[in-house]
Amino acid sequence: MTLRPQLALDWQAAQSISAGTSTEQLVPASPCPHWITWPVYHHNGIQTALPEIWVRETVYDRLIQAAKHLPPNYRLVLLDGWRPKSVQNCLFEGMRSKLALQHPDLPASELDHRVLLYAARPSDDPASPSPHITGGAVDVTLADADGRFLDMGSSFDEASERSWTATPVPDNQGERRKILLDAMLEAGFTNLPSEWWHFDYGNWVWAWYRKLPSALYGPVQLPSI
Repeated sequence: MTLRPQLALDWQAAQSISAGTSTEQLVPASPCPHWITWPVYHHNGIQTALPEIWVRETVYDRLIQAAKHLPPNYRLVLLDGWRPKSVQNCLFEGMRSKLALQHPDLPASELDHRVLLYAARPSDDPASPSPHITGGAVDVTLADADGRFLDMGSSFDEASERSWTATPVPDNQGERRKILLDAMLEAGFTNLPSEWWHFDYGNWVWAWYRKLPSALYGPVQLPSI
C-alpha cells in the first residue's frame, strides 16, 4: 500500500499564522462509546500526564465522524489530546536527548530540525502554542473489534523514517495507515507527515496545511471543576 508523501511541516512558516481565539471548551473523551481511550503518557508514568484525554468540543464531534467512517471490525483508539506544557517539555527534552545520543556528531541546527519532526517545542504563548496545548491535536491509532491494538508499521512516538505516514511498510500495516488516514481526513483533520498517528483540527498546524491565514484555536486550559 503506497501513500502519497505530504509536505513536511515548516515550523517557522507555520507559526506565522495567527493563533485562534475560540472560547470553545475542552471536553473529556473517555465517556464516548465510539472509541477506546488509552492515555499513553499517563500509562507510561510521565509526571503530570493526565489519566483522561481532553479535546475541544468540535474535535470531539469530528472524532466521532472519523470513528464512524472506519470499516467494520476496526476501532479508533485515542492516545493523547490536550496536554500540559510540563508534559510537552518532558517529551521535547526526552526526544532531544535520545536523538543526541543516537547522532552525537550532528550540528545543533540539524539536531533541532530532527527533534521538531517528532516533538514540538513546549509553548503556551498565544502567538505560537504547541499544537497539543491548543486542544486541537490528537494522537490516534487503530484496534480490532476486540480492542487489540494493531501493528501500524512503527511504534508510537518512534523517531525514525518508519513513522512517516507515507513510508512504505508491509501490506497490512500500510492498509491500516490508509484506513486511519482516510477516516481522519474525511472528518476534517490534517495529518503531520512525520507521524502517522498525529492529526490536527483548528490549530495553526491545521491552518497551515489548509492554507488558511489564521487558526481557530489558541492555547487553552482545562475547565474548572
